[in-house]
Amino acid sequence: MSTAKEEFLAGMDYLSVITSRIFLYPFLGRSKTKLLCYHLICILISFASFQQFIFLCVSKLNSFLDIVNIAPNIGVCAMSVTKYIKVNSNKELYNQIFVHFRTEMWDIVSEKCQENLKILKRYQKIIHFITIWFVYYVVPLILIVTSFPILIMYYDNMVLGKELEHRYPFEAWYPFDKVKWYYAAYAWESFITGLVVCIYTFSDLINVSYIAYICLELKLLGTHLKDLIEAEDIKQLKRSQNAKAIHSKIRQKLRGIIIKHNFLAYITSQLDIVFGDIMLVNYTFGSVFICLTAFTFTVTDELYSTLRCFFFLISLVISMLNQCVIGQCVSDHSEQLAQALYDSKWTYGDRQMRQLVLMLIMRMQKPFQLTAKGYIAMNLDTFTTICSTSYQFFNLLRTMYDPKSN
Repeated sequence: MSTAKEEFLAGMDYLSVITSRIFLYPFLGRSKTKLLCYHLICILISFASFQQFIFLCVSKLNSFLDIVNIAPNIGVCAMSVTKYIKVNSNKELYNQIFVHFRTEMWDIVSEKCQENLKILKRYQKIIHFITIWFVYYVVPLILIVTSFPILIMYYDNMVLGKELEHRYPFEAWYPFDKVKWYYAAYAWESFITGLVVCIYTFSDLINVSYIAYICLELKLLGTHLKDLIEAEDIKQLKRSQNAKAIHSKIRQKLRGIIIKHNFLAYITSQLDIVFGDIMLVNYTFGSVFICLTAFTFTVTDELYSTLRCFFFLISLVISMLNQCVIGQCVSDHSEQLAQALYDSKWTYGDRQMRQLVLMLIMRMQKPFQLTAKGYIAMNLDTFTTICSTSYQFFNLLRTMYDPKSN
């Protein structure tokens, strides 16, 4: 038990280290330096979004594809800073959840129950994999996005013998000649790109980890419900031995489970509110952005634009799948807890205990959900709908697109 707990807490410590690197942790009581860095990052990303928007307004765009190459970048910058601000503005909630899973969850983890330890170890591995995946996903992504444009530029010029065409991580407006100051502009855009990727990814890491912690506790509560009335208790109840003490013990255990369930329901509903705006935007524009990047990927003849749109498409699909998967997981675990209650031997309880069970059943009628502002549940069915809609838009654009008109 001590080893499993130490490994779990070490994983939470690692998460706190990562979030401290982007100046979000500690969620409460941050130093003035960290708060200053937090506000500076918000200003930098917002300024980069403004640069791209100005470029979109003042540039003479020759085709629809030029708009497609710029607009998604603005959307990603806006989404990253929105996620970043969301975590900070709800720092009391995030701190409350962090403290709960670090200190208050452990009274339901029994050293005597091997199933509890197996669940804890299994979910600890899952959370560790999620953390490692996000961390090691960031590093190559930043390297690819920041180095790819200049590598393609020199490859076209030196290997293929084409005229030198300056390329950048993203298109932005500058109050000076950005060709003359190419390397300065490239360094700035590479820095902003790396910053946006880190903020976007690590903000998601915090949210996904919290949902994994909620799923873990729901699973542990399910184990407790199954063992709510032990076999020995049933034997004694049938013999009318120590009935009063046994019923009192059962009611106490059930009240503890109800308190834990109520807290998980509360934090899930609060996280649903926090995620709601972002999920609504992703659901509304996800199909459009996936469709546009897929369309550009298939119609452009230029190697750089093709690969750039391909990587952008993969990132959009992964981001959308991530939100739908965590929504599906929390719903599934909530329904499994309801099933564990049905499977418990609650019929052996007294009247007061059965009343508590009835109250818990009523609360479990509606499983936990993550929604797009309450309009639609984020789950794998929603992801299928988004992909289907994207494909329909894609076919429509392919049908309407006439290369001869460009």
